Amino acid sequence: MTGLFLPGWGATAVLYAAGLPEGWEALELPSFRKTRGEFLAYRSWLANQLVQRRTPVALAGHSMGGALALLAAVDQPELVEKLILVSPAGLPLTKSMRASMVTFAGQVASGRYPLGHLRRVVARAAAAPRSALKLARTTHRLDVRPELERFYGNPECTVVGCTTDTLTTSSHCRQLAAVLGAGYREVDASDGHIWPITHPWMLAAELSR
Repeated sequence: MTGLFLPGWGATAVLYAAGLPEGWEALELPSFRKTRGEFLAYRSWLANQLVQRRTPVALAGHSMGGALALLAAVDQPELVEKLILVSPAGLPLTKSMRASMVTFAGQVASGRYPLGHLRRVVARAAAAPRSALKLARTTHRLDVRPELERFYGNPECTVVGCTTDTLTTSSHCRQLAAVLGAGYREVDASDGHIWPITHPWMLAAELSR
């Protein structure tokens, strides 16, 4: 079974490459400039990606990518055989965007991101700052619950949280799993929300289950 992985807000596909098992592919999300920061544009883009592949896939995503994966399964359940939501957005977040930026700055200062990829991430946001901010705000307040009437139990779904995540917290992830009627797993990684990038072996283990 083919697996498709969706990065989080602003992240490049390459950042997740080391954590993808055989048969998995990370998709490069459209740029902030191209989508004008419209969440619906990303949702439509993913729908087209699935239609082009024609056969059902395993679909996974991190953070905003997790919310996109979930909504794709709501829209096109016949094309999503399995769903793995990794520290996903999808319920309103309580950590402020300002606090998240402080956390990001600390991660950069401590070398958590490969420098070349970090430059690309920053350049993407700098090329369309208003669109990047618009998408960040939408993701921060996103609440998928009104759209889940068509989802319950189809396809198979697992939510993966992290004990140290202060953005999509363990409580947040457990709550989303309960809303979905999904399985819940939890990893204990030191880098909080970016654990799928800094602990690729843990991501590979979750995608391989």
